[in-house]
Amino acid sequence: MGNTSEQNRLGRSDRLLTFAIGFLATTWLGTATVNSLWAAPEPLSITQDLRGKQDASTPSLPPLPTPLPDSIIPDATGIIGLTPAANDDIGIGHLRPVNLSTGTTEGLSGASWLRDVALPIYPSPDSAHWGWLINGWLVPNGGTPLAIGRDAAFSMVQTEQQIYTFPVLEIRSDGWFRFQYTPAGAAWAHISHLELGTLPLTVETWESSMQDASRIEFRRPGLAQPMRLAPSGTAPLQALIGSNSIIQPLDLEGDWLRVRVTQPAQGCTALPGSSISEGWVRWRSDAKIPLVWFSSTDCQ
Repeated sequence: MGNTSEQNRLGRSDRLLTFAIGFLATTWLGTATVNSLWAAPEPLSITQDLRGKQDASTPSLPPLPTPLPDSIIPDATGIIGLTPAANDDIGIGHLRPVNLSTGTTEGLSGASWLRDVALPIYPSPDSAHWGWLINGWLVPNGGTPLAIGRDAAFSMVQTEQQIYTFPVLEIRSDGWFRFQYTPAGAAWAHISHLELGTLPLTVETWESSMQDASRIEFRRPGLAQPMRLAPSGTAPLQALIGSNSIIQPLDLEGDWLRVRVTQPAQGCTALPGSSISEGWVRWRSDAKIPLVWFSSTDCQ
């Protein structure tokens, strides 16, 4: 009898998870907008009735789940997509905790910061409230709470500070933003709701993230990348950057980063006979897709 009860419970959770992901993913495909503050990396089809609705008022605060689930740390084994492949869409930025300064990230490592978050999510800016990301749970309205990483697989990326964050795919001028949170779907949220939990959140563009990174690497490993004397594709070639290099951002100008490169290197250590040079590399494509990512080697 106990096994049958457990199987029924798991069956209900699986059906709810399938509905949750499928509902938001299906709704998202028909509700992208072309009037975003920054364009999505790849234009999506839109429905005519969403045009011109950027002046929507700030959404009211929806009611909290009842009962409110106890705070938990998400199970890291259910978090996928941490190191994006070269062709993965990582959007225009990420949703992360506000304070990532040295000394505060230990308690936020991985996806543990989600235990202190309360964020209402929506299928679209024009739809009714759908549910919450709260206390480490995905809670659909009127549904069974799903523990993040245990009952529901989540899609996140790992940034330089060893924090897992949600890729933000689109930001609208009225404060709505769309972020990837499961392998199959995305949800909408509003910037006015980023401080509802005990841990305030922010939406940061990759432009800001890459400029402030301590080390970066190219998303297509194994290919030598050109470094030029000026931030232009027609500027003279200064050097080719191999995969066995330490690349440190210095300055940003548009789609270009001025970097300091040490090569050859192994991990965080320069090899005998290595040299240091500075120049400009393309960090973002014409389609505004990042060509670089945070270094997978933690040298702190």
